[in-house]
Amino acid sequence: MMEVSAHIARGDFSLDVAFSSDARITCLFGRSGSGKTTVAELVAGLVRPGRGRVVLDGDVLFDSDAGLSVPAWKRRIGYVFQDARLFPHMTVRDNLRYGPRRVGEPHPAMDQTVALLGLEALLERRPGALSGGETRRVAIGRALLTRPRLLILDEPLVGLDGARRGDILPYLDRLARDGPPILYVSHSVEEVARLADRVVLVGNGRALGAGSPDAAFDRPEAEAAAGLSAPLSILNGRVIAHDPSGNATRIDLAGTPFLSPLLDLPPGERIRVVVDARDVALALIDPVDASFQNRLQMRISALELRSDGVLVRLEEGELRVKALVTRQASEQLALAPGQRVVALVKATAAARYA
Repeated sequence: MMEVSAHIARGDFSLDVAFSSDARITCLFGRSGSGKTTVAELVAGLVRPGRGRVVLDGDVLFDSDAGLSVPAWKRRIGYVFQDARLFPHMTVRDNLRYGPRRVGEPHPAMDQTVALLGLEALLERRPGALSGGETRRVAIGRALLTRPRLLILDEPLVGLDGARRGDILPYLDRLARDGPPILYVSHSVEEVARLADRVVLVGNGRALGAGSPDAAFDRPEAEAAAGLSAPLSILNGRVIAHDPSGNATRIDLAGTPFLSPLLDLPPGERIRVVVDARDVALALIDPVDASFQNRLQMRISALELRSDGVLVRLEEGELRVKALVTRQASEQLALAPGQRVVALVKATAAARYA
């Protein structure tokens, strides 16, 4: 369990932090320059807040009222910086050993970490011969070998192109399952949707309480923090089956079938589907001749008037979906809470993250 409440001031910049989380991966999410890294640094002990309290697994790491501040090197927190900070004159093997040596473990058992991050073929290389994604994996491995009780990853995919981001994400998936709890710093909706269990929105001088990805992106502050132009629905599901001839994958979303383009995931695999509210159309009856592959029978739970239209909240069992329609469309359909409608979602409109 991580509990953080603090006020941070740096010149003209100030940030108020208040959140707690017991999740495997807690994500600090917001635009560049919003203060995410500052929050991570105060947890790690690299920044001393003006006032506040930081508690990790019941141990008080900072308490301004009590005059307590545990130094960073005693907190048992692994920190992976954006620039990796590997030693260029050392091999990957020696870089991996460096972190454990600093905490008094000169001969760490590396096999499990090396296998977890797929570093077997890299051990005798030097950092100059590594790709960006390989460099990040080595930096994560070095931090893991210090046996931290919390691992902080500060924008681990920043600066990587699409292919290299795709290369490293599966290793982050493994780390989420088999590694220590993670505090993950990101401004990418894709990374948050795929990895985070809890999200802390950082922006406008505040870091707001942790919630599930779907709940976090449902907050009014999320659109500003994420630079979004419409709300998102982040839906948890599992792969049911594949139809290679139709280039499609069937997904179960809380008991509701959903069709996506063909995915390279085995049946039963957990998946998250991210749908932009602008990509959801509504109909009063099922338009069977329409091109929409996903026609979800749902009930309107609430309507919210916005400057850019009407946000329609839909539910069916445990499934929750948001649609953004024009005021004119809302009036023409006479939309009202409790009304049954069909939510139309193109298979190609949903971004999918395992």
